[in-house]
This record gives sequence, C-alpha cells and structure tokens, in this order.
Amino acid sequence: MRPKKYSRSRTQLLHAAGLVGCAAAACLLTEARFNGIALPLGTALAAALEPLCGLAVLAGSIFTYALTGMLSAAPAPVCAMALTVLLRWFSGERCTPRIAAMIAGGCSLAATAVFGLGGLIRRTGWLTGLAGAAAAAGAAYCAAAAAALFAEGLPLRLSGRDAVPAAVCFVLFTSALCSLKLVMLNFGMLLAGFALLTAARRYRASGGVLCGTLLACAVLICDADSAGLAAVLPPAGLAAGLCSGRRNALSFAVLQGCAALGVLLTGWHAAAAEMTVGLLLGGLIYLLVPAVSLADRLLLFADADTELAALTGARMDFLSQSIAGVRGTSERIANMLARTDMPRSTSVRVREAICSRCRSRSTCWETGLSDTQACFQAMADAELSAPLTPPVNCLKPERITGEFARIKRRNTESRIVSARLHESQAMLFAQMRITEDLIRRAGTQTRRQLHRDLTRTVTAALAKLHIPCRAAAVSSAGGRRLLIELYLPAEPEPDQELLCEVLSDALHKSLTVCGTEHAGDERRLILQTAGGYAVSSAAAQCAVHEDEPCGDCWDSFTDADGSVYLVISDGMGSGRCAAVDSRIVISNFRSLVQSGVDCEAAAKMINAIMLTKSGEERFATLDVAKICTDTAAVTLYKYGAGPTLIRRGDRVTLFQAATNPIGILPKAEPYTTVLKLEDGDMLFLLSDGLDDTLYPYIRERLRAGGDLQALAHAVCAKAQRDARGVPRDDVTVLAAAVEMRN
Repeated sequence: MRPKKYSRSRTQLLHAAGLVGCAAAACLLTEARFNGIALPLGTALAAALEPLCGLAVLAGSIFTYALTGMLSAAPAPVCAMALTVLLRWFSGERCTPRIAAMIAGGCSLAATAVFGLGGLIRRTGWLTGLAGAAAAAGAAYCAAAAAALFAEGLPLRLSGRDAVPAAVCFVLFTSALCSLKLVMLNFGMLLAGFALLTAARRYRASGGVLCGTLLACAVLICDADSAGLAAVLPPAGLAAGLCSGRRNALSFAVLQGCAALGVLLTGWHAAAAEMTVGLLLGGLIYLLVPAVSLADRLLLFADADTELAALTGARMDFLSQSIAGVRGTSERIANMLARTDMPRSTSVRVREAICSRCRSRSTCWETGLSDTQACFQAMADAELSAPLTPPVNCLKPERITGEFARIKRRNTESRIVSARLHESQAMLFAQMRITEDLIRRAGTQTRRQLHRDLTRTVTAALAKLHIPCRAAAVSSAGGRRLLIELYLPAEPEPDQELLCEVLSDALHKSLTVCGTEHAGDERRLILQTAGGYAVSSAAAQCAVHEDEPCGDCWDSFTDADGSVYLVISDGMGSGRCAAVDSRIVISNFRSLVQSGVDCEAAAKMINAIMLTKSGEERFATLDVAKICTDTAAVTLYKYGAGPTLIRRGDRVTLFQAATNPIGILPKAEPYTTVLKLEDGDMLFLLSDGLDDTLYPYIRERLRAGGDLQALAHAVCAKAQRDARGVPRDDVTVLAAAVEMRN
C-alpha cells in the first residue's frame, strides 16, 4: 500500500505545481507589454488548458490586475477570461486547438462588444479589441497544440505539423519574458542567450539560424526600438553553429561579439544594456550546465519520414508473422503425417501376406492361436541378425521367416529415413524461427528515431579521419540512449578505441563500443551512449592436462541494446575435442545475439547445429548472464551449466538447476531467472569442474570482496590445491561486478 500512497501523493503534488505554474504564467502574460500594447494572452491560455488550470489562469490574472491597480481599467480582458473559463467547464477536460481558438476569439470579441456598447471602450479601442480577439484566437490554437504535446510527456516530439504552433508559443513566451526585468537583467534575453547557444550546439548552423530568427521576432514584438540587436541574432546563431564543433567558449565569445555589434547598430540605451546583460548571463549558464543533454531531455525533432519508418516496421512485422504462419502450418502437417503414417505391426503384415492364403490357417490361427501368436511375437521382437524360428507344423516356414526378415529390414530403413527427416525438419523450423526473430528485431529497429543532424556529424567526423564508411545512422528509441551504427569495409579492421574517442568528441557524449561483427566484405560497428551502470569482468582457467587446451570456453560481449553478456561453455570431456565443441557453442551464440536474436532462440539454433554436426554424441553446456546496463537487472540462462553465485550486499546466493546441455535433446529448455543488482554487487559463473566443497570458500571470498582478477585466480588455485594438483575436470571462473556510473 505504501507505493500506491506515494504515487498518489506525488501525482497530487505535480498537479498542484502545475496549477501554481499556470497562475504564474498568467501573471507574466498579464503584466507583459508588446511595444506598449497588452494582448489578451491570458484568455488564450485559459482556452487552451483544462478547466481547472484555466481557473488558475483567471485567478493569477485578477491578482496581477489588483496588485498593479489596473483591475478597474481592464474590465473587458477579465470578463473575456471569466467567460472563457465558464465555456471550458462546459466543453470538457480537453478540446481541439480549433475549438480553443473559437472559444478564445469569441469570448474576447463578445467582451469587446458588450463593453463597447456600454460606452466603456472608446472608438479607437474597438479596433484594438478586434485585433486582440484575432490574436487570442491564434495564440489559443498554438497553445492548445503545444499543450497536447506536453500531455504526451517529455521529451517533446515535434513533427512538421507541430513545429509552427511550438514556434509561435516560443516567440510569445520569450517576448513576454523580455517584459520581465530585474534591475539590469532582462529574463527574456537570458533565455535567448541560453537557447541560441544550445540550439547551435545541438543542431549546428541550421538550428542556430532558426533559433536566432525566432528570437529576433520575439525581441521585435517586445520592443521595436531594439531592431538593431534583433537583426544580429540570426547571424549570431549561424556563426555559433559553425563554431559548434570546437570549444563552447568560442561559441560564447561569438555570441557576445555579435551582441556588441547589435548595440552599436541600436545605440546605447537602457533596453540595450539590459538585453546585453541578459545574453551574457544566458551564455554563462550555457557554459556551466550540460545544455545538450538538457535539450535532449526536453525536445526531439521527428523526421519527415517517421510514417515511412512506421510503415517499414509494420511490413517487417507482417512478413515475420507470415513466416511464422507458414512454419506453424508446416509443423502441424508434419506432425499429422507422422501420426497417420504409423505402420501396422510386423506380425499382422506377415499374417495378411502369407497366412491369409495358406490352407492350414484355421488350424494355426484358431486351434493353436496362442502358440502361433507367441511365436510370431518372438520373431517380431528378435534382432535383425538373429535366427528366426517359425511355428511348429507350419506349411511355409521359409516364406514366413523370409517375410519377417524383409519387413524388419524395411522398418529399420524407414526409421532411419524418418529420423533423418525429423532432424532436417527440426533444423528447418529452427532456421525459420531465427528468421522470424531477425525480421521482427529489424522491424523494431526501424521504429527508432533517426537523428539526421547527428548522423551528418558522425559522417563528417569519419571523413576528416579518412575512415571509409559505407553508411552510418544515429538513432534513439523514446527517451533511451543514442545508438550509432557504422557499416565499414571488413578489411582493414578499424581501431575501435580511436573511433569511440573521435565520435565521443564530435557528439559531446560518452560512448561505448557495443560490439563489432562482419558478414561477407562488410563490418558493422555499434556504439552507444553509456548506461547508468558499468560492468567489469575477469576470468581464470585451468586445464586437466597442461599439454592440452582447456575444454571450457568463456566470452564477454555487448549486444546492440547495451546489455553485457557473460558466457561459459563446457564441452563434453576434456582436451581438444571438448574445446572445439565449447568454441562452436560460444562463437555461434555470440554471432546470433549480436545480430539481434533472442538468447533462447539462439540456443535452440545452436542445439540443432550440435545435433546434426556429426554422428557421434557431442554436447556442451551453456551458461549465460545477461546484465542490463540501464537497470542493473541480470537474467540467467542455464543449459546443463554449473552454479552461479551472486553477492547482493552481504548476502551470497547460489543459483543452480538440473537442465540438459546443448546438443542432447531436440528441444533445449533452459533454467531462467531475473534478478535486480545494485551498485557494488558481484556474480561468479563457475564451470562444473569445481567441487562442491569449494562453495563455502567461494562464498567467503565473495563476501570479503576485492579485485575481480585476484578472486578468479584464487578460486582456480584453490580448485587445483584441493585436487592435489590434478583437477578432475577443466575449471573456468568468470567474475563480474556492477558499478554505478558517476
């Protein structure tokens, strides 16, 4: 019950904060003057928001009018707002931008008409009232569209149709802030300095020019006397965008230089001084805070081909489901044919072929039924090479024994063919499942948000280093981390550390390499912004015989989602053959997972490969720990594997289950469990070569903590000492620790 109460109280607190914010915005809009003219923006805001927020807007406006002594001089705006709030209560919680515009414009027009006919508005005030009604309608439309974006949550996702309303709201809000001053500080220009440098840094020259143009409009709407300063904002954004690949201080200096030029064009006066100070402080805030990260959390621009990406994803999903339908139908037909094609017993077939035409059949199958049946059953159960004994007094003993031998040979051949067919079907269906999963994952990738500007930044950085890149893409899914995909020639192999460092500097984000793989003459390199947790690992091995390779294999890698995989495979027996089997399992598992295949689907595919790779019985265990670097959750997959020990705080837990290794049964079913780790937790993956008596020792070492590599070597050394220098089996210890990033 406590989490529900906490969630309810948090929701109430956020709602109360929203009402206070609406009242504060109303105070700002009521006090704002646009070249000396008051616009009914409070009415527009009340029409765009839900009724309770509209009531807060009305209360904030009345409070501001009363505080400034303008309540009696502004009856028409107050009446328009009151009428707007009343209509919004009747129209419901939400309304479309068009309805909001009609309410705001109609109420402003009605208030102007009523007070004009009552003689409270002069003749010249009629024109101002009509213009104010039109402005209220347009502002309400844009504010309602922006409110719909805010209702979807942060970051705001702007598409082409949402860009104009958002730009209008940004201009009006900045212009209203320009009317808010404190001594020599202009809050609107403070926002302008911060927003201009952030847009130039995040979206380069195009973002700087666009943001500068919008800010110039805001300055002109607020004070036309500052036209000279407003004129330099677009070129200042362009210059800052061109310098964005260098240090932040250079962009800051460029903006201040352009502001000085604007002051020279405008002339030095109090308004110019306030705006200059605002730009200076806004630029300083930009230097002190992570502006780009903040911008990514607040705003994302959707590309024009979002619908195309959605269509491509839907097509891939449909294709995946179509393949799944074909596979399901094929499996059902194969199972049905396998059930209906069951041959009759050998005794019945011999009886129908030979005894049905014999003249003594009544004597054998009626008088001596039990003896004949027992003899036929004995011949049916005998081995293929064993001698067959026909019934006593049988008139056709050679034909009886010959027919038994022929049918048994045919049954043996049919079983061999059926087994081969079953293996081929299992392999085919496993491949079809893998294909379904790959297509489904590819469809999921197409729904990611592609950042074209960041993609151009990546390609430009690679071009400067003369690194051949066939294709590149920077994308994100929702509010998740950035994913960078690079498609490079397979040869020569790229310097991953250099690429990671160069792209981190270009994007101003900390990147990690998630993995590299190649297919044909092409190599794919995936990088991703660092998650909230880092995983460090260490391993130690010892073989049964020093002159032979260890039959265990281990690996540690990262997939395209940033999850870290720790994998151990133990081949049957020891030595070279066991090492080959475990290496097959490890290498294929890594390739499939990094290609986008789910862990269990990859294991099923490898199981089919191990079943058909040779006539001998060969198998290997598979032990997987998948650690999510966003949440520190670990998922264990065990296929006949040894135990896993996890230290969470001061508690050490052992996880082990009896499952079959890879390559024994047609269906590989794992033991799986999901656990939530925290900062400083550790886990140990152990091959089955360790004796059970070592577990208390390992528990104590885990509780004590320390260096991972030292712990892994200590466990291996302890295993060798306990076995008097000759371990019974190969031993592998794979240790990992989870740490929260700063």
